[in-house]
Amino acid sequence: MKIPFYISTAASALCLVLSLVVFAVGRSSHGIQQDIKKQQQEIQKQQQALQAQQQEIEAGNQISQQIGPNLLRDMAAASVKNEKMKTLLAKHGYNVQVNKDAPKDAPAPKP
Repeated sequence: MKIPFYISTAASALCLVLSLVVFAVGRSSHGIQQDIKKQQQEIQKQQQALQAQQQEIEAGNQISQQIGPNLLRDMAAASVKNEKMKTLLAKHGYNVQVNKDAPKDAPAPKP
């Protein structure tokens, strides 16, 4: 008669222990999920900052492509009369050659 009593008591104790284990694992899992969520938010902030930097770089690159060649051409034209400008351009790899056959009002040749 006591055997069924002991079996049922052991089974209920086992159920209680297992339910506590499930509760502890679930609580631990919730903490890990919160950490992952924080990391995802941080990554999202960093991605937004990176996109903003990329947009700034692209805008600067676009301006550089629009203004750079014209500025270099003007500097080459100025270097015909200014030896310091010619030296500066040569220092950075731009060799300016004067076309003696070109009319004086014509723009300077592209380096």
